[in-house]
Parts: sequence; structure tokens; C-alpha cells
Amino acid sequence: MVIDYQNVHLTANGLFAPYGTHVKDTLVDPLAFAERVLEVRAELQTLPAPKLVTLAEVHVFRGSPSNAREPILYSVTQRHRAEWTRDARVQVTYRPLRYPADWGQRSCVERPREKGIDVMVALEVVQLAQFGRYDIVVLASHDTDLEPALEMAAGVGRVKVETAGWQGARRLRPSGRSLWHTALSGADFVKTRDRRCYDR
Repeated sequence: MVIDYQNVHLTANGLFAPYGTHVKDTLVDPLAFAERVLEVRAELQTLPAPKLVTLAEVHVFRGSPSNAREPILYSVTQRHRAEWTRDARVQVTYRPLRYPADWGQRSCVERPREKGIDVMVALEVVQLAQFGRYDIVVLASHDTDLEPALEMAAGVGRVKVETAGWQGARRLRPSGRSLWHTALSGADFVKTRDRRCYDR
């Protein structure tokens, strides 16, 4: 499973968290999310999940704050990775956030943004499909910019390509392709939250 982390995390926060809930209080545990996707997928397909589907790897992509500009937040995100990768199936790849030119000034209202994560996610999905190492590749995201990558990955034909995300959010629909989609509910969000305290 390939997870566009910020997209999955912020979408869940917007859909299921009470208004005003800080995003740091609605973290999603990547492994719990991936495992729940497979459970729901099995329920929807009426398949005995443990026998037919095994979670091999979870590839997580997200932006990383600057250690120089936001050292506390940087440390927190490093602790996220250290915790999540305790399970060898989980890989977390960071890419530095892009900061506005006037960052640090009182007049600055723009927040740092992820740049290039969607490209990294797209490349990962296509490469995994081309290598044919796995039977199924699942992309967890609601970012429509990734639809061309899904089209290409599904066109390779070596693996089955699927999508996953949250109920009530935009579903990725690459043109000319009908992909299986597993949608998790608000109750599933509760089950997949990361409630660990990372602040020190």
C-alpha cells in the first residue's frame, strides 16, 4: 500500500473530527490504516482476508518540516517515523517542505507546503506496478493529480491496482479504468487513529 499521508490525514480531519480539532490530534497510524483497508476490502468482497490477502509493505510519503525553521515540529515528525517503522513493513519517506519567502515575519500568513510528494507517490505506484513484485498495489489518496499515474500503473497489467480512502471524500477515477476502491468510514477512522503522545 502506498499512502499519500498528508492527503489521507487532512481529509480524515476535515471529514470526521469535530470542528476546530487540531490536525496533530487526528494522526492516522499508517499500519493500522492499511490493515483496516484490507479488512474492509475483504468484507466488501466477501473473501476470507487472512487466507487470500497479506499486507506486504506500507510506503508512506509526507512532507518534513525544516529542522532550522521549525525544530520542534521537525522532532515530532521524526518521532512519528521512528514509531511507525517499528514494524519492518512500514517505510516512511520524507521530502522537505517548501517555505514562503517571508516565513518568520509577522506579516507572513502562508503556511509551508508539500512540494513534490505527489510526484514521488506517482512514481512509486507506477514502479511497483511495473516490477510485478506484488499481486496488488493499493494507492491511498484523494488527490486527483495522481489519476494519470493510476492509469499508467493499471495499464502495465502485471499487478492489480486499487485505491483506498475515506467515505465522503473524492474517489480517484482514472479515465478508461475501473479500479476497485475501498472506502473507510468514520468508525474506521477511530480505529486507525494514532493516539500516541509525541510532544515532549
